[in-house]
Amino acid sequence: MMKSLKIAIIMAFLLFALVSGFFYSLWSWVCDASKANDKATPCNIQIIQGFTTKKIANLLKENNIIKSSLLFRVYIRFLAVDQNLKPGYYSFTGKENLAEVINLLLNGSQSTISVTIPEGTTLKEVAKILQESSICSADDFIESVSDPGRLGKVFSNWELIPQPEGLIFPDTYFFQRNTSADKVAERMLKLMRHHIDKIFPSTLPNGLNQYEGCILASIVEKEAVLDKDRPLIASVFYNRLNKHMKLESCATVLYALGTHKQRILYEDLKIESPYNTYLKLGLPPTPISNFGTASMKAVANPAKTDYLFFVVNGQNGGHNFSKTVDEHNKNKKEYFDLRKQKAEN
Repeated sequence: MMKSLKIAIIMAFLLFALVSGFFYSLWSWVCDASKANDKATPCNIQIIQGFTTKKIANLLKENNIIKSSLLFRVYIRFLAVDQNLKPGYYSFTGKENLAEVINLLLNGSQSTISVTIPEGTTLKEVAKILQESSICSADDFIESVSDPGRLGKVFSNWELIPQPEGLIFPDTYFFQRNTSADKVAERMLKLMRHHIDKIFPSTLPNGLNQYEGCILASIVEKEAVLDKDRPLIASVFYNRLNKHMKLESCATVLYALGTHKQRILYEDLKIESPYNTYLKLGLPPTPISNFGTASMKAVANPAKTDYLFFVVNGQNGGHNFSKTVDEHNKNKKEYFDLRKQKAEN
């Protein structure tokens, strides 16, 4: 009995010594890491939405803001704040201790502005969002993003220098107030190029090139509400192109009109414009809006169908699809009857 008690006391003492040694080592490192890094110099870094703690730690280490990326990750995990680090632009003097670095990352950069560019926006709408967010002026942004030199550099392997309409990737961006328009434009264009190369092959169905794929993706973006409809809508447009039929997209008519309308009138379909796909064969000359990855994937991998028509069905933005004019007219009548019924109620 006494022997067992002695063994238990010894084991408890050893466990206490081990735990104490661990916490002493951790505390010693924290104290050492809290000192300013001798190699650190003033610098600015950007932490982008979606960065892992490992990527953040490596970025801090590469810029000599912290001494060890591994121990930084261990410490913020120990503090249970590893999921609370905020994206943004950060300015470091090089004299911050570890606690100050972590505190800054937890509170976010005060000089950083978050701006969201929604899917389906036009170039002018993007410029307006940037100006209202105090990032850069609308005119400066449009001038910068329209620069043929910049467009030619970002899309260097395309045969023709594209127009900037539709080539701003819809996403949440982080900029400092009064960022130069050149810097804003280049980042947005490069992000779109990244997604184009990631999703689009060099040649798309029906022999479309990447820029033509962007044009079609912009139309799909404006026509679709539900993601499940996008591959079907893309298939309709591909089928019509293949049969040398006009696309007859209401979204392109609205772009030609330059204004949003709840209902397109018959006379609207007669507007003379290269964007009016009720009058012009083929694709319009440029995209008509910015588009997201769901529309890009639909264009890269359209559904295999014989559909030539679609119309909204009045149910959560969904569409009914058809192969013949008679089926299409029937679907249109059902939609108009449903809309009339709702109006009467």
